Formats: sequence, structure tokens, C-alpha cells
Amino acid sequence: MAFNAEIVVVVIAAGLFCGFLNAVASSGSAVSLPVLLTIGLHATVANATNRIPVLVGSLAATVGLARSGAIPWRPALIAAAPLTLGSVLGALASEYLPGHDLRKVIVGAVIAALILILTKLKNLLNAGGTREVRLDYKPIFLLFVVGIWAGLIVLDSGTYILLVLVLSCGFDLVEANAIRNFATLMAALAATLVFAGHQSIDWTVGGLMAFGSLVGGALGARLAISRQARRWIVILLVVVIVCELLHLIVPIRWLDKRVVPAIDAYCGQCWTR
Repeated sequence: MAFNAEIVVVVIAAGLFCGFLNAVASSGSAVSLPVLLTIGLHATVANATNRIPVLVGSLAATVGLARSGAIPWRPALIAAAPLTLGSVLGALASEYLPGHDLRKVIVGAVIAALILILTKLKNLLNAGGTREVRLDYKPIFLLFVVGIWAGLIVLDSGTYILLVLVLSCGFDLVEANAIRNFATLMAALAATLVFAGHQSIDWTVGGLMAFGSLVGGALGARLAISRQARRWIVILLVVVIVCELLHLIVPIRWLDKRVVPAIDAYCGQCWTR
């Protein structure tokens, strides 16, 4: 596809926001995916290419968090295992499933995430690592299911990982966010390898977006370990999910004519070849 300066700037900026949001909370794909579709990528290619900024941003955030000693490696490795396995299965499914109307599924997932966050807001804010932390069969299974969604459509998978780690496992929110970044890195790597094997990735666009995501992930990692990290994580989660919900269910007439069809293409024809 043809590039001009405007497209390059928009793609890099989208990558920056994607990396930053994913490092601090989640839902960076709510920015990057619509941009990839709007510039003209096919829904299948956009879904695959989006894993590049997610991967690079998670790598930058993980390195930053690891340097500060914020990642508890044993639980991070345990949590990453089922998530990565699920991600492989989800990515494989996304390559072979026929086209379906996914709008209701995606809207339902976003609404469920918002309801869980709002109803458990006090738990999220007050989670201070005082409860017994457990990574038994139940959260492992939940992480496996979330991993399938992450491989299939990465949108809001980070939110669900956080909810599982905090509400089901008992991790402190900031600690859970550090684990989530590493687990997302491993799951994104696995999904990227699957998509690369099927030659579904636009490496030029993905590279540009990855450059922005590298910077965004590094900046987000700093905020993720700050004193106000817990409050910022919850605030960004709520704000981004509400914006996603409005994007999906409210026809915003003043948007550029290419944007709404692009979102519709993502929601309704994500895997039509």
C-alpha cells in the first residue's frame, strides 16, 4: 500500500498510544486496530498485524518493569503458560474460521468487562496483596480461556487478565499489572508466530506501529510502578472500555467516512478472506 507522511505519523502515534495503554492498564488495541483498518488493511491482515505493536510494547514494558524489580517471576511464568497455550489456539482458529458477524460477541465482551470493573471497583482499588495468593486450577483455566480470546481478537484480553489475577488469584493490582505485561508478551509472541507462519502480517505497517509502541510501552512502564499506579490503572481501564463501548454501539456521524466502515469490517467480517 502507498504511504504518505500523514499515514506514517498516524500509524506511529497509534502505536505509541497502544503501547502506553497496554503497559499501564490494557485495551491499547482499541486504538491500534481501528487505525490499521482505516488505512486500508484487510480485517484479517489488520488483526494479525496488530500483534506486532502489542508484542513490542509489552516487551518494552516488561523490560522496564523487570529492571525495577516489579515482576514476581514465578507466578508470572505460571500465569503466562495457560495464556500462551490459549493464544496459540485462538490465533489458529482466527486463520481458519469463516466470516461471522462478531459485533454482538465483541460488544458483549466489552460490556462484561465494564460491569466487572465497576462492580468490583472497590476490590480493585483496595487490593493490596493482603489476601492469600493462589494460582490453582480455576484461575489457570480462566487464563487459558482469556488466552483463546487474546489469540482470536486481542481486544480487552488484558482487562480480563487483570481481573483474573486480582479477583481470582488475589494479587495486588500493581503486581498483577506487571504479571499481565509479561504474560501478554508471551501470548503475543506465540500469536505472532502463528500469524507470521500464515503470512498474514503486513510487516511494513507493523514495523512503523511497533516503533511508536516501543516508546509508549517504555513510558507506560514508568507510570505503572509510580505511587499513583493503582488509581491510574483503574481510571484508564474504565475510560478506555467506555470509549470502546460507545465506538461499537453508537453511530458517530461526525467521524471520517472511512472510520465507521472500518470498525464495522472489524466487528462483522474479521476473518472473511
